[in-house]
Amino acid sequence: MRHRRALAGLWAILPLPALLAALTLLPVPAVVPRHWSGPTADGYATGPGFASALLSTVVLVALLAAGTALLQRVVPPAWSRWALAFLGALGWGAVFLYLFTVWRVGADGVGQVREWWTLLAVLLGLGAGWVGYAVHGRRWPARAEVLARVPERARVQAQRGRAVRPVQPWSTELDSRTLRVIGVGVLVVLGAAAAWQLVAGSLVLTVLLVLVGLGTGLLALAWSSVVLTVDVDGLRIRSRVLPVQVSHVAAERVVGVEVQELDPMRWGGVGLRPLPDRTSYIVDQAGGPGIVVHQDDGRRLALQVTEGDTAARAGARTLLQVAGQRLGQEPQARPAGSGS
Repeated sequence: MRHRRALAGLWAILPLPALLAALTLLPVPAVVPRHWSGPTADGYATGPGFASALLSTVVLVALLAAGTALLQRVVPPAWSRWALAFLGALGWGAVFLYLFTVWRVGADGVGQVREWWTLLAVLLGLGAGWVGYAVHGRRWPARAEVLARVPERARVQAQRGRAVRPVQPWSTELDSRTLRVIGVGVLVVLGAAAAWQLVAGSLVLTVLLVLVGLGTGLLALAWSSVVLTVDVDGLRIRSRVLPVQVSHVAAERVVGVEVQELDPMRWGGVGLRPLPDRTSYIVDQAGGPGIVVHQDDGRRLALQVTEGDTAARAGARTLLQVAGQRLGQEPQARPAGSGS
């Protein structure tokens, strides 16, 4: 894992020598376009200022990437993966922006450069960020390390023979007013902002605004009303607003299940809160009883059950039963409490 993290850090640092080589081989134009209204540019910046801004950005990216890759005790793996992916996207995006700008200014003239080249540089930068994300990978801790964090009474125990009995599916519905307001608000603001940008602003910004805003708004709406179901395959969360499954924890990935009083202050707040080592979905500002699922990668999933403690315990028992039966089907399965 350390080697892969170092490679991801190196990938985010490489834009610095790449940009320095580009500045050496490709002379900086005297003037470059910086704003568009329609097909042609209507705002310009000096070439040296443009190059200086990109170089400063890439130098900062390289320093942050080096620190993220080396300070492994300070930056946890879950954060470093996203941080290095973002830094790689930013650094490589700056390199592609310089290359495309210099190329098109030389080929078409500064007044005829289209803003689509800027959008292409952004997309290629995002692709480079994905490469860094894939190279970094995830750290999968040993089973014994994961089990050490699970209370013994909440661990999955293998079920075989007479202990195996038919699973009665369990389900409950959850509604988050917070996420509904966020989703609708984002989509409304997105529509107004996209219309204004399309008329008076940049097409590149319009496209980026639509992609980011639409994704955020639909994600919030999808989670605003969901159905939690436990069946023989594990835990499923399906949206009641959009016809999609928003999350699934397979039975074989469950190592423990417990019922807790979920305090929003401890779990990141109300609504959907993904954090490096856990994800929570709490719909009430006062919190309440919920199911905490311990997964084999060390992450926890906390889900408030608004029907109360009795319903939450029924769901937890069903998931423990399903996971125990699946563990008992493994060829060399051992009780969850016996270590890895």
